[in-house]
Amino acid sequence: MIRIAHNAVHARLFDAPREAKLEVHRLLSYKVDGVEHMAAFQNSGWDGQSSYFSHAKDSFPAGFVRLVAQGLRKAGYEIQIVAKPLPEPLGPELPEVDPFGYTERYDYQPKAIDQLIRHGNIIVQVATGGGKSRIARMAMRRINRPTLFLTTRGILMHQMRKAIETMEGSSCAVLGDGAWGIPYRKPDGSEARRLTKFTVGMVQTLAQRLAVKTVGPEYEALRNRRATTAGKKIEAMRKKLAAAKTPPTEAREQMRLLIEKLDQELPTDAQDRAEAERKVAEHERLRLATVEILKRFELVIAEEAHEVSGDSFYNVMCALPNARYRMALTATPFMKDDQAANMNLLAACGPVAIQITEKLLIDRGILAKPYFKFVQLAEADKPKGLFRSTGWHRAYELGIVTNLARNKAICQELMLATRHGLNGMVLVQHKAHGELLLDMLGKVGLRAMFIYGEDNQDERQAALAALGDGSIDVLIGSTILDVGVDVPSIGIVVLAGGGKAEVSLRQRVGRGLREKKGHLPNIALIVDFADDFNTHLLTHARQRRAIIEATPSFVEGIVRDFDYRGLGLKPRAPEAIAA
Repeated sequence: MIRIAHNAVHARLFDAPREAKLEVHRLLSYKVDGVEHMAAFQNSGWDGQSSYFSHAKDSFPAGFVRLVAQGLRKAGYEIQIVAKPLPEPLGPELPEVDPFGYTERYDYQPKAIDQLIRHGNIIVQVATGGGKSRIARMAMRRINRPTLFLTTRGILMHQMRKAIETMEGSSCAVLGDGAWGIPYRKPDGSEARRLTKFTVGMVQTLAQRLAVKTVGPEYEALRNRRATTAGKKIEAMRKKLAAAKTPPTEAREQMRLLIEKLDQELPTDAQDRAEAERKVAEHERLRLATVEILKRFELVIAEEAHEVSGDSFYNVMCALPNARYRMALTATPFMKDDQAANMNLLAACGPVAIQITEKLLIDRGILAKPYFKFVQLAEADKPKGLFRSTGWHRAYELGIVTNLARNKAICQELMLATRHGLNGMVLVQHKAHGELLLDMLGKVGLRAMFIYGEDNQDERQAALAALGDGSIDVLIGSTILDVGVDVPSIGIVVLAGGGKAEVSLRQRVGRGLREKKGHLPNIALIVDFADDFNTHLLTHARQRRAIIEATPSFVEGIVRDFDYRGLGLKPRAPEAIAA
């Protein structure tokens, strides 16, 4: 019999024969991203594969326990899993998290919590609109132990902070985005920071604090920063002298004096090394304090964790040794091109335990029924200078951003939709594209706003509120609308920015799938483009369409054109449109 012993982070094989270890190595193998550019791959017999199994310690990440046990049983081995029992949940079976209570339509939400309690570490795959935030809050109150809500985006973190504060009626501590706990004064008058039972944090902040730093690299970075600063001052002086047409002899003298002055101001190597040592010591103090803080959490909830590149997310999860309960919430797990990034999510959180699909949510009326139209422009509308073989960046500029016929088609689709009482959202990738469309929509009489990465959270919320209350007809947005914004009910979504990534496509389609209330039918219209004038653009367009065609409850909604009357939408009176 092979025993697999594990805690929250690590697992280890006992009494496993060599063949079983090799099987575990195979099960946990993955292709290293970018291996084709590595000398070790090019110049040796290495096949480019690595594995999460350590032969030296017979160990692997705890998230793989169920996968390894299943694989070994399938190979004919008898398996015993050894671990401490999970801590008992301390909250009620159906905790109150908001005024809406529990209904059969949303029965998958408490089922997700049941799976968490049963297995301890799970991924909940829930389509956009399925209520990830509510599932997270239900888990917090059901487990009712110190919890860290972990995300990669500040806007998601602050949304959850506000939701927790509303639920609890008290402040929620933040670890990230410039904040570190809730400040308070000790009895002796000194200032300190405290956590709350439910705390929110950002992966990036915690990963930076957990990183191990040494003096050598810190010293080099300090010297490089000084050299860069001095170089900028020298270049600024050179430009100033040139602009003033300073005689060459005088210019050389002034440059000599500046360089001499900068050399005199430059600290010595010993001073910079001392400064580097001070910084490393201070960081080590913060790192150790962070290690101790993370030991307090018994439940960790990771939202949109699939977005993290590299090992940041995994390293933070490994620093939570007492978080026996782990739940990742994502609509799109394991969809990165980098196999290691996909494996990191599984290693840290375990396998998918429950799937809440778009089809389930649409069938229950939780999401609107989508209809997809793929606009194909006439050959006569092909932009000048755009060919099948045009390179990607130039093709994107000509075929998407400045494509007049394409942008006119966007305006026409939005004009028709607004005449039938629908508001609209246009999703772009480039700021210049959004600005062009904003100008064009204004010229055809549509009230529009454009928000992009430079806008702050208050401006975003104001624009979304304007769309929701009818102050504007159309909201144009960049990728900041892909995740983490509570959008109002949208009638038509135009995917104006192209692209091919499945994660972002599903997020953008999901912007329009919020359930429609009132007099409108529960539908959403989605507009995309064939983009067939260029090989790169056409390839991406086909990939987007293939995703829609492969998704139940999406594929049935592909149409040549929108039948507004057949969908139950009536044209508004001219005076209503003018208003």
